[in-house]
Amino acid sequence: MPQQSTNRRTFLKSGTAAAAVGLTGVTGCLGGGGGGVSDLSLAFTVPVENLGSLFDIEDLRNELTNVGEEYELSVTRNESTPDSLNSMAAGEVDMALLTTVSYGSAVSEEAVPGNISMISTDFWDAHPDWYGFTLYAHPDTGIEAPADLEGAKIGVNAQGTGTHAVIAKALRSADIDPENGAEIVELPFPSITSALNDGRIDVAIYPALFAVGARAEGFTPVVSSQDLWDSEYPFAYTVASNDSLDNKSDAIELFGEDLAELVEYCYDNRSEVVTKAAEHFELPEPVVDGFFLNNNDYYRQDITIDMDRLQSTIDELVDLGFLEESFDVSEYATNDYVPSIN
Repeated sequence: MPQQSTNRRTFLKSGTAAAAVGLTGVTGCLGGGGGGVSDLSLAFTVPVENLGSLFDIEDLRNELTNVGEEYELSVTRNESTPDSLNSMAAGEVDMALLTTVSYGSAVSEEAVPGNISMISTDFWDAHPDWYGFTLYAHPDTGIEAPADLEGAKIGVNAQGTGTHAVIAKALRSADIDPENGAEIVELPFPSITSALNDGRIDVAIYPALFAVGARAEGFTPVVSSQDLWDSEYPFAYTVASNDSLDNKSDAIELFGEDLAELVEYCYDNRSEVVTKAAEHFELPEPVVDGFFLNNNDYYRQDITIDMDRLQSTIDELVDLGFLEESFDVSEYATNDYVPSIN
């Protein structure tokens, strides 16, 4: 990954007024109107796979220019992106990793006081040369193709998520009713392999980190995102509450600079990052090494937002029934906080 300067950029002055009811959990700003030193908070879902999770590793933070000096950052983990969204709505976090479904639902339903804005892209799904979300079945089930999913118990971390949307699209591809044609079982990602082995579920959707284990177990790949979408599409993002963007804009811009530095550092020092991440998150190092920043990982084109592709992805969620109507993403997404790393 080529090194580039991450000089400060002109930040967006949000046109959205702060909500009348303040978010008590995100009022750590020591200076008003975006000035001064701020305390920021970030929630993620899957360690290592979600780039923001790496901010939780002190040794990696120490390689970055701003965090710990110009702003403070606390990092927490949730079981699903809707959980992170709920934390943001409750005022407990400033920023969170969301998928297209949770982002679109949050915007449409105004789930967060003052609403939210996307500030960076984490990764893309369904790229032909990189990992795509995959449904794996236990071999004993005999499930090998989407048509075999009729009546199956399918594990997912949470309904109403981007992973749930992949399952729905897989069922529709086989003319199976996503609402009634299969049973959706909610399980934390770390529990899905044991649930398959115990026969509690027949199939599960695997993100990149846990797919290393699915391949090691010899589970049967049933269908992947590449089989369902014509081309890659942005899947996961960092979003911020608009109240936080209003009150902590300087700090969030500095976070964006650090995020770009962090991604470049990971590409340049992959082996070191793999070791540190495995130790910090208590994961087997071969598991982390088996997917991180190689072709078993997701496509990570850039951390900025492709507005046209994001718009078409939101439009498709309407067709899938995850959103009632589309919206103009340019009103709820901005590239003014995060520099490009291309």
